[in-house]
Formats: sequence, C-alpha cells, structure tokens
Amino acid sequence: MKNHHILRVLLGMFLISAALHTQGQITLTNTPSLMLKEYLVLPDSGYSFNQILKDRSLVFKPDSIRASVSDTYWVRLVIHNPYPNEEHYLISLSQPLNYTLYYVKSGGEKWENQRAGLNSPNRQRFINSILIAFKPLETNVLYLKLDLRNIKKHGYMGKPAVILEKEVIFNAEERFIKLFFYVCCIALIAFSCYNFYIYIQLKDKAYLYYVIVQIGALVFFIGDNLYMNVLFPLRMYSLIAGPNGRILYYSLNDFAEHIGVAIIFWGFIQFTRSYLGVKATMPFLDRLLNFLSYTYVILEAVPALVTITGIYYLNMSIIDNIFILIIVATCLSTATIASLHKIKVARHFLLANLPPAVFTVAASSHILLYKESSAIFPTLAILSQIFTFAVALVARIKFINSDLNSKAEEAMQLKMEMTSAAYERLLMEQKNLHMALKMELEKERNDLLQQKLEANQRTLAGNSLHLHQKTKLLSDLKTQLQHIDPLNPLDKPEILRNIKSSLKDNQYLDENWDDFKLHFEQVHPSFFENLTATYPSLTPYELRLYAYFHINLSTKEIAALLNIAPASVRQAKTRLLKKTRSV
Repeated sequence: MKNHHILRVLLGMFLISAALHTQGQITLTNTPSLMLKEYLVLPDSGYSFNQILKDRSLVFKPDSIRASVSDTYWVRLVIHNPYPNEEHYLISLSQPLNYTLYYVKSGGEKWENQRAGLNSPNRQRFINSILIAFKPLETNVLYLKLDLRNIKKHGYMGKPAVILEKEVIFNAEERFIKLFFYVCCIALIAFSCYNFYIYIQLKDKAYLYYVIVQIGALVFFIGDNLYMNVLFPLRMYSLIAGPNGRILYYSLNDFAEHIGVAIIFWGFIQFTRSYLGVKATMPFLDRLLNFLSYTYVILEAVPALVTITGIYYLNMSIIDNIFILIIVATCLSTATIASLHKIKVARHFLLANLPPAVFTVAASSHILLYKESSAIFPTLAILSQIFTFAVALVARIKFINSDLNSKAEEAMQLKMEMTSAAYERLLMEQKNLHMALKMELEKERNDLLQQKLEANQRTLAGNSLHLHQKTKLLSDLKTQLQHIDPLNPLDKPEILRNIKSSLKDNQYLDENWDDFKLHFEQVHPSFFENLTATYPSLTPYELRLYAYFHINLSTKEIAALLNIAPASVRQAKTRLLKKTRSV
C-alpha cells in the first residue's frame, strides 16, 4: 500500500511537471505589464472547480475559444514569482468577457474566487480587472472560468490575451487620472454655477447655453473616465463579436460619452447663435445652425438608445465624426462672416473657438483615420473651451456694458429732449391759455362794442325819427299858416310874418344835424373822414345824403328829413352814385 501511494505521488508530480512544461511557465519581470497570449484552455462540460483541481483526466490544450463548442471555458495559468516579496498585479482580459478568477490568497491555502467582466457587480472603474498577489519565490497557479453566453449568438471565436499589470504602476496612473478627473469636474461645476448665476442676473441666453455645454462636458468626462461603473451599479451593455476575434461592446460609459457629446454640440451651436446674434443679422445661417444642432442630437441619441437597449448594435462613429467636422466648419464660417459684417464680438468668438476647434478636429480625424478614439484630444478640447469661452464671455460683457453705456447716454439725451419738449409744450399751453383769455376778453369787448353799437343805432334811429317828426311838425305848421293867410289877407301883423319866416328858416336849420353826426360817428368811426378822403369832391349836402343812405333810411324818410320831394331824393341818389363810381 505504501509503495502504491508513493507511486501515485510520483506519478502526480510527473503529470504536474509535464503540464507545466507543456503550458510554458511564465516568470514575472520588472516590466510594468505582461500580455499572455499563449495559455491552456479546457471546454467546460459542467465541471466543478474540485474536478478541475483533482481530475487528472481533464486535459488543458492550447486551443482557441469557440462559443459554438461550449458556453464556458477553463483557463489555467502558471506564473512564477522569482522575487523575495509578494508581487501585486491586476489581472484582466483584452476582450470584455465575463469571467471568474480562482486563486489562493497570499498566506493562505484556501482557494478564493472573484468575478469580473461586464456583468460584474463591483463598483470600480475597471470592472474587468481583479487584484491578486503572487507568493514570493513560488510558482502560482491561477484558473479562470470564461463565460461566453452573452456572445454565443454572435459566433465568437478567438483567444483573448490575459494582461498582468503591476499594481504600483496602475495605482500611480490611477491617482493621476482621478486627480485630473476631480479637478476637471470641479472646474466644470464651478464655471457652470458661476455662469448660471450670471444668466439669472442678465437673462442672456448665451450664458445658459454655455452652462449646457459645461453640463455636456461633465457627462462626457464621467463616461470617458469610466465613472458610470462607480456611480451606477446597473450593468447595461450591448456587444458584438467581429470576425478577427475582437469584441465590440457598448456600455453605460459609452452611452454617457455620446449623450455628453450630443449635449456639448447642441449647446455649442445654440451658444454660437445667441453669442453672435445671427437670428437678426444672418437668418439663413441661423436656420442652418439650428437644423444642424437638432439633426446631430438625433444622430447621436437615437443610435445610442438603440444600442444600449440591445435592440441593435449601431456603430455610427464615422458619420458622427464627419458631422462634427461639418458643425465646427459651419460655426467658424459663421463667426468669420459675422466678423466681416462688423459684428464686434465675432472676432473674440472666433479667437476663443480656435483652440477647442483644433482639438475637436484632431479627435474626429483620429477616429476617421485610425478607427479608434483618442483619449487626449477630446479632453484638451473640453479644457480649452472652459477658459477660452470664459474669455469670450468676458469680452461679450464688455461690449454689452459699452452698448449699455451708449444706450444710457442716448436715454439721458432723450430724457433731456423730452423734458425740453415738455417745457415747450407747457409754454405753448400757457401761450394758448393766454390767447384764449385774450380772445375771451376780445370777445367780451366786441360784445360790449356790439351792445354799444346797437345802442347807438337805436339812438341814431331815435334821432332820425325825432328829426322826421320835427320836420313833419314844422311842415304842418307851415301848412296851417298858409291856410290862415287867406282868411286874413289884409291883416298880416308883423309877429305872424316873423313866425312864418322863422318856420321857413328853421325847417332846414333845426334838424340837429350836429347831434346826428356825433351819434353817427360813434357807430361808424371815421366814416366822414374816409368818405371825404375817398371822394373829396362831395359837398356837405351829399355827405349828409350818403350818411342817410348808409343807415338804410327809406326815400320817404330822407325826403321828409330834407323837406324835399321823394322824386328829388331819387334823383339826388342817382347823381351821387354816378359821382362815386366815376372816381
């Protein structure tokens, strides 16, 4: 029995030694990383890990891995640590496969296992990596169980390399990346908050779109630095296997990158429209920019949603980057045209956009030429736009303040003009009021004059009637005296003859002509002066006759006043008219 036991032990050692020799033992070196492409695999047929360890009939071979042969594969690695200290490495696969690592921890004898890959629940940036320690001066055996079920329908066939990276190197790079990431995020958040505050104060949409660009950059940074794995435990992804054994996969990090880029360029185009004010000055370019912004959002968001949900794997990177080049060229051309149109802020906008535009073009060109993305160019584009856009916005504020000052001066001038106009209007109102009062006084004066005129007319008419009655009375007395004479032809006393003589003389003299003339001139000032000046040949009798005609006395009334026959009045009137018309 004892001899048989010794034989079994020797046989086992021989088989292990043969297996190690067949696989080719890997020895750790001082290089930062090792890429193991040659290793032994075993298609899984439902084996347990104990069977893999103890069943010597299971043979590992240097075959390739085929999803059509088995859903899972076992991989065995033999790694020798020639150093007297533990060597800490991160182990990962070159392709995004789900796997479980079986290893013995340092200082222990028990086998441990840890999962990694796209379905891994661990919340770290690199979900495909596992930290292990190799025992000093020993040969360490590792087992990996690869899970191919998520790519089986794609007919995967290949052999992913196993990558070993020194922990110290990884941690140094990781510290720098994390520090850089945190600084960039803090800068983006700080600039976003500051510019959002300015937007609240000024209501200038250019600042709002600038904030949107910063938010898009923040989302892009989170995805590009694989922090979606840290922030969200949700594992959503879509993958496809290529004919060369390469697996293309699309995770939440890629989704965040595409959504971030869509937000960046949408906000950048809207920022361009608002900053340059192209809607009012160049409406055609404004419509073109608006069309490009929403078209690009659709071009980015729709394939991203279709791919991340697993409906279909859409690779639109070539079209996306060509469209990015078109957007950059259109925005720069718009700024150039705006500068030619003498838009003051266009030159600052153009200068501010040159650095991020150069890096953006470099990133898109790198993808188009080499079919892979660059890590440095998008980062430089985002960082440069943080500062250059800030400078452009400061210049915009200066121009806005200058315009506001000019408008304030114009407003002050307009206010002074309005004050002057109001003062002139007040003076005009006072003048109009004065004129209205003057017109009112003139009207009252005219009313008084009219009343006086009417009173004088009544007096004049009364005097005329009085003269008429007096003349008639004298005429009646004369007639009566004439009747008395025949009755006493011989008896003509001297007194009677004197009465008759006085009646005859006073019939013409006692007509109160002076009184009549006085009242007449009160009603018609300067009447006789003007009449005499116009017709100097008129006699006093004709002047008197003209005055009677002027106040519209009838022929009979004039005849009675002048003690002549009406026919004589008419004849006198005819002569007077001929005399005045001939002058």
